[in-house]
This record gives sequence, C-alpha cells and structure tokens, in this order.
Amino acid sequence: MSGYDFLEDTQTLKLKPFRDFYQSLAEAKLEDYQNPIKLNDFIHTTQVIEIKNIINQKLADTLISEYQLIHYLFALINTPSAHQSNALKWAIFNTKCIELLDNNEHTATVAKLCMRFRLACTKQKYHWLYNFLPSLPLELEDLIDFIDKKEKENKELLNRSLQSLSKEQIGQLADIRVSYQYAYTQSDRQKRHRQGNPSIQEPTQTDVKKTSRMTLDDERTHQTHFERGTAKQPHEDKTIETVEDHNFEFNSLEQYSITAQINNLKNKVLHNNKNELMSKPNPRVFDLPTAQYIMRILFEQAENSPIHALLLFSVLSLTHYEELLVFRKHFSLSSKSKEITFSPKNCYFRQSFDNSKFKDALLKEYMLNIGNSFTIPLPKVYFDQISQLKKRDKADIASDVQEYLRRISDGLTFHLTAQNLPRLISDITLNELGYELESKLLNGENVNHYTPCHYFSTKIVDILDIYSQTLDLVCPHLDSGYMEEFKSPTTFGSQQTPDLPFIQSFFQQLDQQVRNNPDPFETLNHYSIWLWHVCMIMTSSRPSGSFPPNLDYIDLDNRILAAADKEQRHSGTIGRYLPFNDFLRNEIQHYQNYLKKFQHFIRVCLPQEKVQAIQEVFDGERPFLLFYECQEYIRNLALADIQKYCAEIALQRNWTRHFSHYFFAQYCNEDVIKGIFGHDEAMQELFDRYSSFQPNDYEQIRVAQDKMVKILELQSMSTFTGVMIV
Repeated sequence: MSGYDFLEDTQTLKLKPFRDFYQSLAEAKLEDYQNPIKLNDFIHTTQVIEIKNIINQKLADTLISEYQLIHYLFALINTPSAHQSNALKWAIFNTKCIELLDNNEHTATVAKLCMRFRLACTKQKYHWLYNFLPSLPLELEDLIDFIDKKEKENKELLNRSLQSLSKEQIGQLADIRVSYQYAYTQSDRQKRHRQGNPSIQEPTQTDVKKTSRMTLDDERTHQTHFERGTAKQPHEDKTIETVEDHNFEFNSLEQYSITAQINNLKNKVLHNNKNELMSKPNPRVFDLPTAQYIMRILFEQAENSPIHALLLFSVLSLTHYEELLVFRKHFSLSSKSKEITFSPKNCYFRQSFDNSKFKDALLKEYMLNIGNSFTIPLPKVYFDQISQLKKRDKADIASDVQEYLRRISDGLTFHLTAQNLPRLISDITLNELGYELESKLLNGENVNHYTPCHYFSTKIVDILDIYSQTLDLVCPHLDSGYMEEFKSPTTFGSQQTPDLPFIQSFFQQLDQQVRNNPDPFETLNHYSIWLWHVCMIMTSSRPSGSFPPNLDYIDLDNRILAAADKEQRHSGTIGRYLPFNDFLRNEIQHYQNYLKKFQHFIRVCLPQEKVQAIQEVFDGERPFLLFYECQEYIRNLALADIQKYCAEIALQRNWTRHFSHYFFAQYCNEDVIKGIFGHDEAMQELFDRYSSFQPNDYEQIRVAQDKMVKILELQSMSTFTGVMIV
C-alpha cells in the first residue's frame, strides 16, 4: 500500500492507529455493505481513544493543512450519526482513489480531497455534499461524468439566477472532480503499464471519425467513433467506442484532447436526451400556471402595445420574434420549413416538413397525404399594432423586448427569454394534453431530430383542434373562432404512405398470385412474398435480410417475436419485441405446414443438399421465409426478390411502416407505437427500468392489427394447399 506515505508518519507522532484505520477503509469493498455502515466495523474503541489523544497532545498546535489526511480520518470518527454511514462509504471510495496517486506528484490533490470531505463530516454548512453526491458503489469514471455534468448544469442555472447550488458550492464540486480526475488518469496509466512492457510498448493512438448515414427509413443518423489501439493492432482488436450524437462539433480546445472530446460529447448527448424528455420537472419547460400568467399579460397589453403584440404573435406562431421582424418591409417570411404572412386580410403561419417522397411519380396519385404542411391562422386584430414596428429600429425593438420580458419574469420562478417564449404552446400541448407528436409538429421539429415526423399522417382539422385546445387552456378568454375557416379534413404528413384502396388492391394481387399459379416453385416464391408483406405491415418492422426471423425467435403461444433491424443505439441492445395477433400467428403456422408438404414433394425433384434450407428453417437455424432460385436450390427470401417480383409497382421497401404508423396511430398510445417502431429515445424505452409499461399493453397493438386485417380484406391461407402438393 502506498497510502502510508500520505499519513506523514514519524517516530514522534506514533500514528499506527491512523494507519490501521486507513488500511481497514482501503481494504474494504463497498459491495459488501448493503446496510448502513458502523464505525466499529473499521476501528476499535481503544484505537479511537488513542487517536483522540494524538490529536489533543501531538497535533493541537499544528495547522490542519499540514496533516489533511489525518484530520480527515479524525473527522470520520466525529461525524454526526445521521451522516456517518454515508461518510464512511465515501471514505472507502476515497482511500482507493488516494492509493492510485503518487506521493511526490499529488500531495496537494490528496490534501484538497481530504479537506472537502473533512468539512462535509464536521461542518453543517458542508453537509449538503453527502446528500448531493450519487449513491455508492459507483465507477470512478461515472462519478467524474456525474460531477462534471452537475457543475455545468448549475453554472448555467447560476447565470440565470435559478441556481440550486451557490457559486462556492460549485467551486467545491470542481475541487473534488479534479482530484478524482487525477486518480482516474493515474489508474488508466497503471492499467496500460500492466498490459505490457512499457519499454517496448507502442504508444496508444486514438482516432476520431464522424460519420452520418441514411437508413432505409430515410432517417439521418450521426455518429462519432473513437478508435483506440496501436498502429500494429488489427482493426478487430482495437477498442471502438461509438457515440450517436446530433452532429455536435468540438471546440478549438477540445480538438487537442481526446478525453475532453469523449467526456464532453457524452455530456452533450445526455443533456440533449434530458431536454428531449421535456417533462414537467424540467426547469426549462413551461407549466400551465406560468403559461396562463404570461398569456394574460400579453393579451391585456397587446391591443395598445406593439411590443406585446409582437411577443404575442411570437407565442401564437411558435416563432422567435426576430424572425417576425425580418419581414418588416414585405410582411412575409418564407423559408424551407415555415412561411409566415401578415396582411390586413391574411395573418397566418404555414409549417412544412421535408418528408421523403415516392420515387415513382406515377404513384403520387395513390398517396394518402396530399400535402406535407399545415396552416394556422393568427388573429388579425393585432395587425395594426405590429405594423407600427416597421418604422422602428431593430436594436430599439430588441431592447424593449428584453425589458418587457424581464418585467414579466419578475413575477415568475421561470426565467422567460426570447428563445424559450415560442415554445410555450408546444410545451403545454405535450405536458397538459399529452400530444407528443403534435407538439413536435407545432414546434416545427426537424424530422432528423424526431424520427416519428417521417411517418406521421394526420388531418389538418385535427392539428388545428389540438392547437385550439391548447389556446383554451392558456388563454380561455380568447375567441378562437377565427380558425374555423382553415379547418380542413385534408390529411398531411408522410409522402410515402399509399392510400387504402391501393393497399387493398395490392394485397389482392399478391393473394391471387399465390392461389392461381400452376408452378409449385413459383407458388413458393409468391407465398413467401405475400407472407413477407403481411408480416411487415402487421409488425411495422424495418425491411432487412434478417426479418422475419428464425422460428426460434418467434413465440407463437404468446404472440411475440424478436426483431433486430437497427444498429445499437442508446438502449444497450440491438433488438426489441414486436407483438402480433391471432391472424399472423395462424398464417405462420399455415406456412410451416405448407413447407412440410413442399419438402415432401421436392424430394423427388431435387437432391437433399439443394433443399437443406427447408429443414434448417424447422431447426431454427435460418429465417423461415424461403425462395426457389432458378439454379434449382432453395434459399432464404431476399429483399432483392421483393423488388424483382413487385417491379411493376415501384414502392419503397419501407412503405409498410409508413402505413402501419398511420393506422396504429388511430387506435394505440403513442408511446407504444414509438416502442414497436424503434423510435423511443434514451430513458424512454418500453422496458426501461423506470418504465411503467407492461407486456399486456401490447394488446392495443393486437386490437389494431385485427382491425387492419378486416379493413385490408386479408384472406387466410388456411385452405390453400398449393398446386401439386397433396
């Protein structure tokens, strides 16, 4: 143990009781202490008396700073009972960190760490530390990330006068984080030293690479890859850490520190995930009383104050006020995603979404959604007030805006800014009405940041009704009758969703190709293609070579299957569970029976080695949908086969997901839909440890699937045996 060096032991002081106490803490394992820890687990009463005598007789006239570790150990003994168990746990953790540090280089580091925890033990003013830090046991790296994150959060809150920690407390956290960072660095260095001879070991290199790609769902994903290893190591032996991000960029200082890049990127992702929740406990989210208070002030002043009218329109159009100012000359703003028009006759904003479209222009006439935008009117009564701003300087307007927002904020615990004001409507739509997707649509969320925006289909009248409901909550005195003329039954959303008659006709054609084909080999191919489409549209899975899966991954009794159709993301797994109804279960069983008959028939035509795939399906060794190749052998159905056999209909392979999303949204909870589609964000997964989701919640999906079978007029293959297969 190297920690003896930090005890400043001398023959005169006779510090053996301190060494024994320190050793007991350093050798303890936090995992062994599930219950509250007692002081006598580490030190005898006689030793406590000896330690007190040393403090009183030998160290009474010395400065505490000269013997920080000794006084820290002494403080542990005198810690109030309410904090002693937690203090001892942190002492165990701290001694292990001290053991990692070199005496010659890190004396000051150890002293600072001991000082912070000594004060937390003995001074009520510093007791907050034990309540603030996370529960132990905890990995050192995770603790550093936690403290770093809390530092940044509280610095931001401090700047906004909403701090939960004081400036001094944030500084104390920083002292602790720096100490742990040194310990972690030393630990990592020692670990690398043990891995080989340092005299001949190549220096570890870290390469950083940022990538982006488009999935089959037209989802744009961004990843940062950190690859560690030596130049001579093969790629498969190197450590590769991938962080999925939102195309974050590193600043100039981070460019020279890989550790800073990794830590800061992870913190940014965590911060983004937290904000993505936009739940009520989030201090950046508008609650209903706050929203009502703000809207009451804006409406009371808007008739006579151009600035208040401007801020009111910023809220109602979900647009930053500066974007409203840029069209002072023409009173119209048009961008790729939003169009805003102000005139005595027309006041409205139109929100558009950059959805992917059918690649075949002929299919446009069969689209379910005519457009990809919606229009919401704005009250014309305030137009004259806003018109007065045309004559004013932009800087003066900005100054007045800040002043008025400050006055409104004086009556709030919520810090009101020009940046968060446009989010008022969408926050209330989400947290008070429970419409997550609609809140994103109203806010004009980028489809690359919120994937369900790729798939949604809804009526304009429905989005306007939700907008009206929100206005009724935040400003009940407002007459929203001016919106009636804009309400339309027209649907908008995904441009890859076929309409219902087209899909009904499509499945009828697939069905007839199976039942009316005289060639048994072609029948197998068409049967597999039919069942593939049924599986896809019922389960909403992504098209991939591994889906539908092996029979071993299908539980027919419980009507659930496992899908692994997406790269590993934040959840720690690569798959999810998809429910299916009785119809699909029966069709999978019918297909298996058909394969058994086909297997018996094919034996007289082809040698065993060319039909081995059939038996491997029943053995659970390959996906269960099969295909007859023209070279006279049986293999798995491939995505290329789908495109070849459906060449006359140039649908994208993932059109089934777009229709399924539209259909399920009419009958199912949005959280469940996000879960089965693989769109759930971090900390929002269906089977997350904090989730209230239960497997029987899948029943709403199965009910919707039953309705889909009836509406699409899907016919069972229960009576189909196949030509020449008896």
